[in-house]
Amino acid sequence: MGLDIGIINITYLPRPQGLAYRFAWEMATEASTSGYMHGEGNNWAPFSQRKVLLMLDDFASRRSLPAPQKAEVLAWVRSLPWEDWRDNVDPLLSVDDDDHDPILDHDPDIDGGLIELHFNW
Repeated sequence: MGLDIGIINITYLPRPQGLAYRFAWEMATEASTSGYMHGEGNNWAPFSQRKVLLMLDDFASRRSLPAPQKAEVLAWVRSLPWEDWRDNVDPLLSVDDDDHDPILDHDPDIDGGLIELHFNW
């Protein structure tokens, strides 16, 4: 058994504008509670497409966003470098398996694409 050491490279994305920026902060907050690494002013977390779409629905509902504004945030979400974005993911689809973890048990038909993000503030 050996010890391998690697370097993590982070590519910072353009900062979102407007409502997408507010939504990004909600994603950062979620990453602080459900991510796997967090500290003073930064965190890392994986997200499934389904999870982000559910978060977006909640964000839009709480703010009573009209469809064009929600579409603006969705456009930013879609612009992220997803691994395997799926256009037909239904965020409200009921999953039969109560133990289903969208990251560990990833099923692209249910969970859509995956992305791992680092937030730094």
